[in-house]
Amino acid sequence: MVEYLKDEITVILTVWKRNYLSSQLSHIVNQTKKPYQIWIYQNESHIDINIPDEIKNTHKISVIQSKDINFKFHGRFALPLLCNTEYVAIFDDDTMPGPRWLENCLDTSKRNNCIVGANGRSMKRGFEAAQEQHMVAYGDGQPIQEEQEVDFVGHCWFFKSEWAKNIWADRPYTWDNGEDIHLAASCQIYQNIKCYVPKMPHDDLSLWGDTHTYLGADEHASWRKNTHQGIRSEIVRYWCSKGWKPIVCREG
Repeated sequence: MVEYLKDEITVILTVWKRNYLSSQLSHIVNQTKKPYQIWIYQNESHIDINIPDEIKNTHKISVIQSKDINFKFHGRFALPLLCNTEYVAIFDDDTMPGPRWLENCLDTSKRNNCIVGANGRSMKRGFEAAQEQHMVAYGDGQPIQEEQEVDFVGHCWFFKSEWAKNIWADRPYTWDNGEDIHLAASCQIYQNIKCYVPKMPHDDLSLWGDTHTYLGADEHASWRKNTHQGIRSEIVRYWCSKGWKPIVCREG
């Protein structure tokens, strides 16, 4: 059996219509915990991929292209099934981590056996209506003084590569949204794996998962769509019907 490379990390970057790849690569290669390899996943062919020579010549980088098909939000979560590293970190295309982010993720994941993210959401009581106001938000440019268990995470997903099998045990409710909820719910249902937002103190941006949150407010942001909240409400109800238990449900 092929063994995973212990404590090693594959970073997966997504390219669609935003052109932040060079900046994102700079943030990744300057991590204190160096990734074993970087996979760039291009969804369709909207922009040219140009990797700076000083990065391309000194790091293990591969480009994976889906030139004519948009596999949307979930497609990138198939790639960890092919990783040879114990861990994987999947980044949104607008996420710029501080230099100790991967180190922070690895420490947090090993300590709690959990999925780690750059931001998080937890349901409030009455969440069945599942509008945004029925969730508590963590991160999104705000400091986290102590690590926090949450219902699901986003912007970056750091987890053991072998856990990716959980997201593919069931078909998505929709391909148009909700990969973050799908990953968290399926991992909890099948392996009792929880989600955490790690410590990201106000006086140490090096530990933060996203130091440029303003980049996610452009015209490509999925949350700007009128259907965004409604679809996510349906996704939450779907996964609860399949056995997902948000924290408030576990507290009784």
